Amino acid sequence: MKIIENTLFVLSVVFGFFLIGPEVDAPDLDKPLPEIQYCLSQLGDWIDNRESKLDNIKPDNASKIEFYDSIPEKTHYSILYLHGFSASTGEGDPVHHNIAKALKANIYLPRLSNHGLFEEEPLLYFTGQNYLDSAKEALAIAKKIGEKVIVISSSTGGTLSLILGDDPQIAALLLFGPNVEIHDSRAPLLTLPWGLQIAELVVGSKYHIMDKITEEKKKYWTTRYRLEPTIELQKLLETGMQKEIFKKITAPVFMGYYYKNEEEKDEVVSIPAMLRMYDQLGTPKEKKQKMTFPEAGDHVIISHLSTPNHHQAELAALEFLKKQLNVELN
Repeated sequence: MKIIENTLFVLSVVFGFFLIGPEVDAPDLDKPLPEIQYCLSQLGDWIDNRESKLDNIKPDNASKIEFYDSIPEKTHYSILYLHGFSASTGEGDPVHHNIAKALKANIYLPRLSNHGLFEEEPLLYFTGQNYLDSAKEALAIAKKIGEKVIVISSSTGGTLSLILGDDPQIAALLLFGPNVEIHDSRAPLLTLPWGLQIAELVVGSKYHIMDKITEEKKKYWTTRYRLEPTIELQKLLETGMQKEIFKKITAPVFMGYYYKNEEEKDEVVSIPAMLRMYDQLGTPKEKKQKMTFPEAGDHVIISHLSTPNHHQAELAALEFLKKQLNVELN
């Protein structure tokens, strides 16, 4: 009996120690968009000057506005591209540029918080809150350069798009491989007490290293980064990817993703989770469309650095916009 009591005592102590382990705070989803004080003619210089103060931004990774025909005038639609975790706006090239040209639209390509940098400890100071806040600022800027905003996103950029998706100035969401849930079933362990320590034991390192790395991709992705930001990412997903968020969205939604068969499909994010999200959207059935791209061969289906078949997603998205927004394409 004494042995049982001692065992139970030890187990209760261990369990209590586990429960008081370090955890990450949930991001505040309800913070309002910031007010952008600069007028249209000043916006580009303001963004350029702010980015120039950082001496460790990778080439071609800085935030930038590209005005249609290089004229600083508001267009009927503006394009906002929200890149995924560890990526940059090169992740969506050339599709975001081509869609902007087809719609004669200004485009804003933001470098989201802590991304696109040369760092000794890449993404160590990333937080879900700062990532979301930078996306909110990006949307506020996009609203200044267009009467309506079309948000294009890939991967975790889709997470951000869905959280922001009920903004009345958003004309449409184009979601490519949206990260509603990570494919790896062990991901929820990250946000348990001692999640970082568990992750380091599982991975056997303090770092995550991407696969399918090329020298060109290294220019636009952080291919090796600390595990700490993955905990922040998982907390953002758990907090934001909820039915009550999805049902608030009523704008037209196009969702494209890589799926050929059960062996050849997107294995970075969960396809069942994105399909559940799609069904829970407040968008009427006639204003939303989901489409598989079996020849994409990669989680990222809109970059020339990931797939030679990115044009398939581009053409499908343009056809969707033409129908839903009743626009003529350039």
